[in-house]
Amino acid sequence: MKYWLLVVVLWMSGTAAASEPCAVPDAQCPIVSSLLQHREGYGQNVTGGLDGRFVEVTSDQDDGPGTLRAALEDARQSALPTWIRFASDMTIVLKTQLRVPSNITVDGRGRRVTLIDDGLGVYRSRNVILTHMSIDGRLTRFTQAVNVANDSRDVWVNHMDLARFSDRLLNVKNGSTDVTVSWNKFHDSNKVMLLNNITSKNMYENYERDRIARVTLHHNYFLNTVQRNPRGQFGTFHLYNNLLEDWNLYGMSFSLEARALVEGNIFSNHAQRVCLEPERTPTVHGIDVNYCDKLPDSPNRTALENGAADRRNYERTQAQYGYERGYKAFLRVRDNLYLGEARAVLEDDQPESVPNPPYCYGYEQPTPAVVDRIRALAGNTSGDVPIIVPRRGPACS
Repeated sequence: MKYWLLVVVLWMSGTAAASEPCAVPDAQCPIVSSLLQHREGYGQNVTGGLDGRFVEVTSDQDDGPGTLRAALEDARQSALPTWIRFASDMTIVLKTQLRVPSNITVDGRGRRVTLIDDGLGVYRSRNVILTHMSIDGRLTRFTQAVNVANDSRDVWVNHMDLARFSDRLLNVKNGSTDVTVSWNKFHDSNKVMLLNNITSKNMYENYERDRIARVTLHHNYFLNTVQRNPRGQFGTFHLYNNLLEDWNLYGMSFSLEARALVEGNIFSNHAQRVCLEPERTPTVHGIDVNYCDKLPDSPNRTALENGAADRRNYERTQAQYGYERGYKAFLRVRDNLYLGEARAVLEDDQPESVPNPPYCYGYEQPTPAVVDRIRALAGNTSGDVPIIVPRRGPACS
């Protein structure tokens, strides 16, 4: 009882404070502090546009004065920390992807902000916060909702609603690291999330570049997806208190010496349900796909077996490239909850090779009550999520 009283007080005070205006986005500004107090995980040091300036988006057009594109470009050219807010609810139909520079916060709190047909590219950027927006690709082109790539660092993707992209909803790849992905809703899409990817026939050619990746996923809601919730290779990943519900092909996947701590996640699936996939979903390979026929066995695929996603290509090319590393991941798996017909697949595999998270984090034992909270609060929802008071990790005092 005392715990819930505390989180309600924190939630009410944070919501009220966030509505108060201030001249600059410094640490004393309630709009800023009410968001930054929720940072956790490998991206916990992100500050975004802190100690910079506020910029307000006033136009819902793709480009031109007052648009989000203009605000991002001005921030890039000026190199000033920038905290972007929105003057009103708006739906922005994008002609091309928006490029996000360093030292920036794109903050949709208090408004209903939706990007249509394209998304946000974070390339060689540092210190980026993306929060409280919806991005709907409508399956119109081969791009990503959020693409964190090319040596980007310190990124926080928070309370986003991401759906219907023919490529992926979220990437973290190509030497990017120290990323937290929290309280997002990923839904109605095929290949949801890729944490690193193979970019050459030699599967380990870019291992040294990509092994530095450190990504935390917590309290995300994966609903009515097909696969890759997420798919992780090479890096260090911490997944806790995520909810996966009604995937069609499989839930999670890990391979190629990824080091993953998978704890307190909730997997829920039923074979007898209506398939919500489009009849045909386009792919970058030029092949339309549909996985509705996989539903009968989907509860048994909460994850692919360790390494299965890359085993065939690994064995096919091993003699040519002389791999000295294996195709499996290192896994530490604990306290996950399986509901409905969902069945466990992931098991410990050399768990001593999986590092303990170096941070303190709010962890919840997975229960049906946690399921209800994630369903209600993940995504582009209003208000601040109560801070989870029970803490775990070696950095907790």
